[in-house]
Amino acid sequence: MGTLHPVHRITELGLQVKGEVIAPDDAGYDAARRAWNLMIDQRPAVILVAEQAEDIMAGVRFASEARLGVGVQSTGHGHKSPADDGLLIVTSKMNAVEVDPAARTARIEAGARWHHVLDVVAPHGLAPLLGSAPHVGVVGYALGGGIGWLARRYGLAADSVRAVEIVTADGALRRASAEEHADLFWGLRGGGAGSFGVVTAVELDLFPVSSIYGGFLVYPGELAGEALHRFRDWVKDAPDELTSSIAIAKFPNAPFVPEPIRGKIQVIVRAAFAGDEAPGAALIQPWLDWRAPLRNTFRQMPFAEIGEVSQDPVDPSAGYAVSELFETLSDAAIDVIVRRATSPESPVVLNDLRHAGGAISRVEPDANAVGNRDAQFYLTMGGPVPTPEALERMKAYLPLYQADLKPYISGGAYLNLAIGPEALARVRDGFRPETFRRLAELKASCDPDNLFRFNLPYSAG
Repeated sequence: MGTLHPVHRITELGLQVKGEVIAPDDAGYDAARRAWNLMIDQRPAVILVAEQAEDIMAGVRFASEARLGVGVQSTGHGHKSPADDGLLIVTSKMNAVEVDPAARTARIEAGARWHHVLDVVAPHGLAPLLGSAPHVGVVGYALGGGIGWLARRYGLAADSVRAVEIVTADGALRRASAEEHADLFWGLRGGGAGSFGVVTAVELDLFPVSSIYGGFLVYPGELAGEALHRFRDWVKDAPDELTSSIAIAKFPNAPFVPEPIRGKIQVIVRAAFAGDEAPGAALIQPWLDWRAPLRNTFRQMPFAEIGEVSQDPVDPSAGYAVSELFETLSDAAIDVIVRRATSPESPVVLNDLRHAGGAISRVEPDANAVGNRDAQFYLTMGGPVPTPEALERMKAYLPLYQADLKPYISGGAYLNLAIGPEALARVRDGFRPETFRRLAELKASCDPDNLFRFNLPYSAG
């Protein structure tokens, strides 16, 4: 049976599952295969839109027998490589969230987005460690690391994971935690899910945050250099309750960009203070004393409105980005960032510098697979690539930018912020050498045939 072309077995799979099985000739194929990042133009041999864990178990067994690789997506924000000629398991219909307010935990199905979690936990005055965009999927973000607006106070999202329910290469559903399948649990937190199996649900810690003081300030682009120096000095004594970033945004001179910012460069200071308005406002006041911003959105807001701090785009688009990490931010590094970000030749739309440290760096390095905890700043460079020509320009420019930064970076990488081939090429940079070795051993042990081959490649070779 396993020697037959998989198309001859699609009907058989459809009879085994509650969800929908979609072949390339079916009307819903193009919609089902689409990732949120439209740069990923994947063409799987078959798609399974799962509705329950049993569907995923059947799908993994099907793929193994048919000798297909297995890819998985909930929203498709974090795709590393397309699931071409494989089985793509889509978990978006599995989005149930159960909260235990007394234990401060939530069990979250694999297809849930962060807004699904917020809707359930916020009424209890609790918060998960989500990122900047509530429409992003929980599992990929959390198991890949997850640096969000509470990161300096409570750590990365991966640090909050208490258990993972996962279908492994043999088609069995397992629960990985500190007490059971502990090696797998260690690797999933930071190593991600897609290389070791298909996650069906996660259990996360929640935190007593009902509101934050947050928002953003906008300054004209000509202040970029001065603003980055000020930001570096401002965060030196920042309390753990304050997580912040500064971005240089270069808006294209294009019809889809609002007229007031079309063709302009702006500096955007974002922050979230996990506390009350008075101390939060006092921390932001130095920026207001320095210059009157073009726009100021800071306010005390319910944590459920955390997405207003970043206002990330919601609609699917094609994008490409790379990232670099810094243990210190030198004057020379700032000069490179400003020069490259504001150059008329630069196709880079967003240069986003996030302040890390705090609780992130206080976790023992071998507690889970997360790497580069000593990094104090995460820089992401990239933007939309709506045409093949735009993608080629971005791919040609970013290596020059990175080469200029090379003397000042730590050499590590945060793979959740890298899109597409960049993440695959730099997978070893995401971890300490001993961590990568351990991940490679885990991969060889739990997936010897490389069934889950469309995510980060953990190989000792």
